[in-house]
Amino acid sequence: MYPLEQIFLWGLLAVAIPILIHLLNRQKATVVDWGAMRFLLESLTSRSRRILIEEIILMALRCLIVALAALAMARLFVPTRSVIPWAIVLPAMLTAAVCAGIAAAVWSSHRARWALLAAATVLFGGSVAATVVENYLQSRQWSLSGGERDVAILIDGSTSMNVAVDGQTNFKRAIDEARAVIEACRPADAVSIIVAGPVPRPVMASPTADRKELEAALKKLAPTGGSMRVARALAAAGASLGQGHNPAKKIVLVTDGQNVGWDLRNESQWQFVAAGLQEFPVPPQVVCRTLRLPKTLRNVALADIRFSRKVIGTDRPVRIDVTAANAGTTVAEPLSIELAVDGAAVARQETAEMLPGASETVRFDHRFGRPGLHVVAATVLSEDEMPADNAAVRVLEAIDKMPVLVVEGDPSTRPLDGAAAFIEIALAPLEDEPPEEPRPAEPPPPPPPAGKPAGKPAEKAKDAGPRPEERLGRLVALTTVPAPEITAVKDFHKYNLVVLANVPQLPQAAAAALKAFVQDGGGLLIVPGDKVVPAFYNAWMSDGGEPFVPAALARRRAMADAPAHLGLKTFTHPALALLADAAQSDADRALVTACWTLDVDQKDQAVSIGGRMDTGDPFLAERRVGKGFVAVTAVALDRRESNLPSLKCFVPLVHELAYYLAAPTMAQTNVRPGSEFIVELPWKSAETAQKERERAKRMPLDGQAVEVLTPSDQRAAASVAATDAGLRVVFPATYEPGLYHVVLPPKAAEHYSLPPAGKKGLPFVVLGDPEESRLAALTDADLQSTGKFVPIFRAETTSHMISAVTGQVPGEEMWKYLAVALAAALVAEIGLTRWIAVQRRMHMIETVSFGPATVDAQTFRERARSLLAVPNQSSEPQP
Repeated sequence: MYPLEQIFLWGLLAVAIPILIHLLNRQKATVVDWGAMRFLLESLTSRSRRILIEEIILMALRCLIVALAALAMARLFVPTRSVIPWAIVLPAMLTAAVCAGIAAAVWSSHRARWALLAAATVLFGGSVAATVVENYLQSRQWSLSGGERDVAILIDGSTSMNVAVDGQTNFKRAIDEARAVIEACRPADAVSIIVAGPVPRPVMASPTADRKELEAALKKLAPTGGSMRVARALAAAGASLGQGHNPAKKIVLVTDGQNVGWDLRNESQWQFVAAGLQEFPVPPQVVCRTLRLPKTLRNVALADIRFSRKVIGTDRPVRIDVTAANAGTTVAEPLSIELAVDGAAVARQETAEMLPGASETVRFDHRFGRPGLHVVAATVLSEDEMPADNAAVRVLEAIDKMPVLVVEGDPSTRPLDGAAAFIEIALAPLEDEPPEEPRPAEPPPPPPPAGKPAGKPAEKAKDAGPRPEERLGRLVALTTVPAPEITAVKDFHKYNLVVLANVPQLPQAAAAALKAFVQDGGGLLIVPGDKVVPAFYNAWMSDGGEPFVPAALARRRAMADAPAHLGLKTFTHPALALLADAAQSDADRALVTACWTLDVDQKDQAVSIGGRMDTGDPFLAERRVGKGFVAVTAVALDRRESNLPSLKCFVPLVHELAYYLAAPTMAQTNVRPGSEFIVELPWKSAETAQKERERAKRMPLDGQAVEVLTPSDQRAAASVAATDAGLRVVFPATYEPGLYHVVLPPKAAEHYSLPPAGKKGLPFVVLGDPEESRLAALTDADLQSTGKFVPIFRAETTSHMISAVTGQVPGEEMWKYLAVALAAALVAEIGLTRWIAVQRRMHMIETVSFGPATVDAQTFRERARSLLAVPNQSSEPQP
């Protein structure tokens, strides 16, 4: 706290005026001794105490009134970020004035007088020194070197900024706040604009002083949706300021103050941001302008869409779980959730009533009738205050064939006696049913009666495919080769999964090829039996020098006398989820009579244990290698080491392992914001590849551009590059959550194999953040926790923000509050004075009457004269 009008601080010397008046009035009093005084000593002693207390209160109030008037005229200013709290400085000043007044009241007591005067001097001197220090520190903190400044404005473009507060969205308010900052800047100041979403999107990447260009950019701004990632946004602002040429740097973040996206626990990213800002000669000051969130919100959000399998085929239905959450503050009435596939509604489910913060998951079953890319959308049919989160979209690839290679390490001429026999049957059961006959076409609906309009036909899915109750097809295209013939496999990349069933060891070339296969996203399942050579698997290393197999094969264990059971409660791997459900699985009846003891390195973060047996030994271990996975089981999947093949859970176990390990080879069509979307288009044929490879490397697609249609119907360019396998399309600008389409030129279909897709192009989705819908406010404690990395000043008003940006000290003047306190002190002083006057009766004159009756003075004099004249007459002699 410090005064803006320092000259009026001299007015504090006027505190001496009531003190001098009081002391002068004390000297005018005359002491008169009279005889009856001795009878009043006791009364005067008690009365003098009361008079002293009254004088102390009066003098304190009068000095306080003068001090308040002087401080109000001095325009005391309290900075928003005070170094010395005003709650210490202001009371010290006022207490000094009160002590001076009390000293005047007890002036006759030398000891009390000097103690109070000393306290007043110390308090007054300390408070004045504090104001001087505060003024210096604030001026040093907010002053700008060189005068001109570069300002990077970050506008929160998250989904919650579209919520209307008092009839206007916070995003429009943020644009107005940015416009106010630009107008407050000087002509030489340069400004850049960045929309902060899941990924920062520069609108004006380099600071510019062109006000028309900035205004045009503000008019075109639109929110990106999703959650704002603050650390990324600050890093982008620092990079933008680095392109400016002015000496002073400022960063202004305008947000609704939601805590999603601040990631306060991720200290590493905040350290990275702090290191980047510290590279400037003077680190940029960060000003956070927080807008108001709505107090109440009616909002039901579509939180998630999950599929029961990662590999989805046309052979059978897939379960689709859709989760809706009440992200508002009011109770949500029962609603409908609609599921659509490729734009056509296929099903609808009802939800129950949901309390605030509650969620509900509904289940759909759908079978895709054709392979290719499909758009699955779920929508909550609700009219709430945040419609942007009422729908969620996913893109999946349905396949009709999943090539799997099984390497048989212990073949047998006896039926079902080989190491891979039951794996083969589980993946590709023998067909014992006649081929499916086509269904007859449904008859057309009858025409409407005459005079009545035709009703709207019921909506049908474009891709409804076979009904769930129909015969299931076969998805896995199985190829089995004996272990000695594995060298005949020229390319593992044409398979989604490779299974090594009790394979003793591999040739060096095959081992190297399998490593490359997994690195590129393939799946490898190692099922060791009694024929494997542990030394080979334990010495199998990846290109980086780490073990390639998730666990070392330590030793064989025979447990025929005391078979081990599966520890279903320890099954945490996604592929083991069906087995872990005791209500639907008979895996608790499994008996393991022989197995390998898997030695897992617990410190290796790339390795995880998917489940254990009741002996504590791992049942399944997994390692991430590049884009793919390697999994190893402790038990051979045949009838020689366990009874698993005879249980109903065996087929789901093999299928789920196969789907999980093969998933990375599928098209990654649902990506996180900021990550590149990459699609590989293989050559249409080997002959085409031979003819076109060299020309395509020089100029892919003959120079034709590949465009991407964004969720906001904007067109952006994607980069293309020819590879030995075909064409690679890369799109890095995944700023906006939602549905995108890659639009390929017609020339692409001539040379490359394109997956079946919609008319708009190849779809993919940039995922959003469901937590964005909850509108949890950022607290001051949250903001202060960033101070150890990046100090952030929180501006509650536009004036505070502008003051911080323009080099002024943001804060608030105290004169209004001091004026109210002055008025209250005046009223108290007047009231106290009147009360004391009444008590002392200083304004009344008492009349003293002598005699039995009350007479006036003239009558009293005449009667006195008549009485005095009678004796004189009686004493005269008679004639």
